[in-house]
Amino acid sequence: MERFEVSRRTFVAGATVAALATPELAAAAAPPAATPSAPPSAPGTFDTVPYTFDVAGFMAVLDQPFPHRQLVSATSYALATDALAFMNNTLRAYADPHGFNAGPKSVHAAAVLYHGTSCFLALDDAMYAKYPIHSMIASSNAGNAADPNVNAGGADYRALVEQHGASFFVCNNALSGLAGAIAKKIADPGNAVTRDQVVAIHDDLAAHFLPGTLLVPAGVAAINAAQEAKFTLLVA
Repeated sequence: MERFEVSRRTFVAGATVAALATPELAAAAAPPAATPSAPPSAPGTFDTVPYTFDVAGFMAVLDQPFPHRQLVSATSYALATDALAFMNNTLRAYADPHGFNAGPKSVHAAAVLYHGTSCFLALDDAMYAKYPIHSMIASSNAGNAADPNVNAGGADYRALVEQHGASFFVCNNALSGLAGAIAKKIADPGNAVTRDQVVAIHDDLAAHFLPGTLLVPAGVAAINAAQEAKFTLLVA
């Protein structure tokens, strides 16, 4: 079954031709007027930052030939680090000869970081050094790294990708919101944050994802697509 393809119906034109013989009906059959553009965002709020989504690349990641597939979702940095532990537990259980005995690389472990501060787990240390990310996640125990310029979960994240072929998907809606929050946090007092500043921070963050990470338009949609591709869902 083809995914991400909208079906289209073709209607018989004969009735339309007859209707257009009457001016009143012709006016009714005319295409609707263009929808007015949405009003600008209110001061201090910003729409989602657009980007080019590689649908084929996303589907290629989901369609890799693993015999078993599991997806974990997380809504905060702390829960995202829990997701790493869950992914490792699943991988060990399937590889364990005294467990499922499926062998190494038998499970495609994946995670969707789709809300709150969960997206910060996907960033390299350069972003932690540049932006006040640590202070934004410090309320969670997972954010209390000895060095605020280091992503505390980065090493485990990399190991899952490099050693087990794990995949991570980051929600663009959530990343856009975090970019706006960072922009407000670093803005000079009394200065309004601009859309250009938010876009610049968003694009900077997206350029500093850890390996194995793919930006998706909406994490909730990615969760659905993964389930359609026969991933079971575990919520952290």
